[in-house]
Formats: sequence, structure tokens, C-alpha cells
Amino acid sequence: MKQSIVSVLVASLAIVAGPVAAVSAQPYETTSTELQIPSRGIEIPATVVAPVAQADESFPLVVIHHGHGGGRNENGGLARVADALAQAGIASIRFDFAGAGDSSEPFTELSYTTMLADSDAALDYALTNLPVDPDRVGAFGYSEGSAVVAMQAGMPDTPYQAIALMGPVARPGELMGTFFGGQEAFDTYYEQAQANGFADVTTPFGQVQSSSLLWFDETLAADPVGDIASFTGPVLLVWGEAEQIIPYGEVEAYLAATEDSAASTELVTIPEADHGYGFYSEQPAVDDLLHRTLADFFTSTLAGETEAD
Repeated sequence: MKQSIVSVLVASLAIVAGPVAAVSAQPYETTSTELQIPSRGIEIPATVVAPVAQADESFPLVVIHHGHGGGRNENGGLARVADALAQAGIASIRFDFAGAGDSSEPFTELSYTTMLADSDAALDYALTNLPVDPDRVGAFGYSEGSAVVAMQAGMPDTPYQAIALMGPVARPGELMGTFFGGQEAFDTYYEQAQANGFADVTTPFGQVQSSSLLWFDETLAADPVGDIASFTGPVLLVWGEAEQIIPYGEVEAYLAATEDSAASTELVTIPEADHGYGFYSEQPAVDDLLHRTLADFFTSTLAGETEAD
């Protein structure tokens, strides 16, 4: 029977999902490599961070997905997450969605179609070129990236054994109505996109983004919370106590959707974390708690310690 765990963390605690598998007291040495990987007939920027492998040693893999317009580094925050995972013996690959970070494409190329394709390309590259175990693969999604991960997790042939969603987006169409200044503003942008093929939208963070009609259409059609109901692996939800962008109802929707299907669902609430989760602020306690939470979750759910081939 599925076990559902709802946890609230304080800075002195670390919670793990499933059997305890502590992060090694002796962190792995790590390597970081910048890449251009093929996807959709172009090259997309990516970064691999991995433990230093001994002969014939393979590691779990986590594919990291950034937020809307944020880029694969998220001001260094996702780079720190990748380092923490690698020190715990978990390799990762993260990449830029169209129009973000070091992407050579305009923002108008961003859509769920391109995000899903680029995520698949990153996973394929990692499985082909890195010392990772294809039977120990997880995904981490932040904000809009969480919706991409949930959609993939619900696919019949999902490659993921465990997923973590932070600042989780359950209903993109409804949420973006708030994100862009209310439903009336969203509807105005959508009408502009229908007339021109795109609309220049302004985010709560002051970014001006040329968003395509395809992005609007696919955002309104996307149903990640419905998709995730087919996922049978363990799920971690991370939410900030001071979250100002993602309403708690999005978390509740994921808890309800995974109640009868996921092997386990854990909610970790991080004190003092807003939607930046320490990525865009100096909050070492938030950083530390987030890193331990993710490392413990993926260490325990992706078969614990590394194994030789």
C-alpha cells in the first residue's frame, strides 16, 4: 500500500523518503563539463556534473529542469544543487530551454513541445555518454520545469524511477493567468499572440518575454497534474513557506493526484524560502536544507549507494 508522508522541515532537520540512505560522510570528488548537445536539429547548451568514477563504476542520474525563463543555472542555484547531488554520488545533466540562459534561440521558440524534446535529448545524451545506470534515473523540475517533469512521469514508457517537483506547477493555464498580472492581462496577451503569432509579456520579475502563440496554446492545454496520476514511483514535492508565486493549491493538487498511484509522496516545506528558493538571495540555511533534502531523496529512491557494472 502506498505511504503518503507530509513533512514540514526546520533548519535543524533532514527528512528522507523511503528507507534511510544517508549521504556519504566522505563526499565524492566531482567534475563539471559544459556541452552543446543535439536536439531538434540544433545544439542546446547543457552542463553535466558528476562524481569522479572509479573503473566500471556507474551512478544514478538526475535530469534537472529550470523554471520559466530562468536558465539552467538559475543564478547559480541549480549549479549548487548539481554539486550537492554529485558529492552524494549522483550525476546530473541540466540544460537551457529555448530563449533562456545561453540558448541561441529566441524566446518565441519556447513551448511544451520544445521543452519536452530538449529534456529527452538531455537524457539520451547522458545515458549514451556518461557512467550512469539507466535503471536509476530521476528528474527534478523547478517551477515551469516541474510541469515538464510531471508530464514525462505520466507517460507509459517514462524513464524516471523517482521525481522531485519544486515550486510545483500543477495547472499551467490557471497559474499563468495569475503570473502575468491576472486573468484579464493574460487574456489580452493571448489575443495579441493570436493576432501576431506572439505577445510581449512582462513577468512579476520585470522580464519582458516574446511568448509564442504555440506556448499559449500548449500552456492552456497542458495537464501535468492529470498526467502524474499515472506515475507509480516515489514523488517529492518541495514548497517554500514564503512562496509568493505558486499557491498552495498547486501542491494540494499534486498530493491528491498521486495519492492512489505513486509509491510514496512526500511534501517538504522549507522555512523562509520564497519562489527563488535561495537561488536569488543569500539564504545559506535554505540552500543547505534544499540540498540535503534532494540528495537524501534521490539517494534513497534511486537504489542507494553506487554499484559497479
